[in-house]
Amino acid sequence: MKKMNSIRKKHSLALIIALCMAAPLTQAGDLNLSGFLSVGGGMIDDEDSSGYGGYDEEDLTFDKNLLGLQVTGQVSEKITATAQLIARSETDYEVNAEWAYLTWQASDSIKVRAGRLRTPFYMYSDFLDVGYAYSWITPPREVYYLPFNNVDGIDFYVTQTLGIFDTSFQAYFGSFDDELTLGGAPSEAKTRNQMGVAGTLGKDWWTLRAAYHQAELTVDVSGIPISPTTTMGGFATALTALGYPDNAARLLVEEDDAVFTEFGLNIDTGRFVAAAEYVEFDPGDAVFSKNIRQYVMAGVRAGSWLVHVTGSQAKDEATHPEAGIPANQTIPVFGNTNVVIGTLQAIAQSQVTERDVLSLGVRWDVASSTALKFQVDDVDNKTAGDQKVFSVALQTVF
Repeated sequence: MKKMNSIRKKHSLALIIALCMAAPLTQAGDLNLSGFLSVGGGMIDDEDSSGYGGYDEEDLTFDKNLLGLQVTGQVSEKITATAQLIARSETDYEVNAEWAYLTWQASDSIKVRAGRLRTPFYMYSDFLDVGYAYSWITPPREVYYLPFNNVDGIDFYVTQTLGIFDTSFQAYFGSFDDELTLGGAPSEAKTRNQMGVAGTLGKDWWTLRAAYHQAELTVDVSGIPISPTTTMGGFATALTALGYPDNAARLLVEEDDAVFTEFGLNIDTGRFVAAAEYVEFDPGDAVFSKNIRQYVMAGVRAGSWLVHVTGSQAKDEATHPEAGIPANQTIPVFGNTNVVIGTLQAIAQSQVTERDVLSLGVRWDVASSTALKFQVDDVDNKTAGDQKVFSVALQTVF
């Protein structure tokens, strides 16, 4: 297995290197090649804490590295093809296609795209992996937390000037399939009939944004352990046998109607910068918690330096998969319904995140298209203890 991983890693890196070497040729012809790179690391002040942002050691480790390449080719006068390939250190530099789509430029202000697209969940979704494009090393994790950011489908994008305002509108439809890790177990996740809209309104130094998304969400949670001898799937089967099929259905996330909404504000006067986002994720009847997340950032730019502070918060609400089960009733196997109710409440509570984070960051533009960033996160976990996280990154575009 190690040998196979090594071969895959070498092949992935070879592909990236080959594309880099081809840059002078492609830029001279019908293809345009651009790229971005982030080399980062960090540490926490107490390795006995729960960790944060992928860091759980008191020793400084540089294992948050990313290399991305974007290729755009002119197919015809109005049609272009775009692919974005990314290799991450967390996945042994295995190359993944984040974007792969065709664009039809219907007019100067209207375009239609089809293929693998970036889902417009957030204000920074379009350049989420391009660390150089924003102030932080990574956007606040309390808000930018969804485990999937792409959709396979089609979208419609319009930019217009309405009076004194610059506006944009995007609508899309598609689906998503991927494998996630939940509770230490691999889980297949997919969306169907996924659709959404996002719009911006701006003028000069400010931009307002809002987005709405909905989908039929399915996640295979059946293999997630809830005790040394029981999984979610096994517990759901037991609930059905006891006559509580509706409660079992709430445990098994199958075609649940999920909704995600976002509101954002971005300010950049040249001297002062600020940003804020508020998001809500409603899982419908699923056992996942209702996510309520937000952040506010403010900073001051002086020459090639930018100092910023960010307050972010995750304040989720537990769902109620136990609703409808009568209390204190004698039942087989478990003995009493209170045991079942307590187990369901514990499962729902385990999906809840309550955390406040205060971040102080410094960005130094050391050269054209290259930034060195330092960040300290003071993390207040309401249920898992506190810690401080120290991180650094060198980020560039080329």
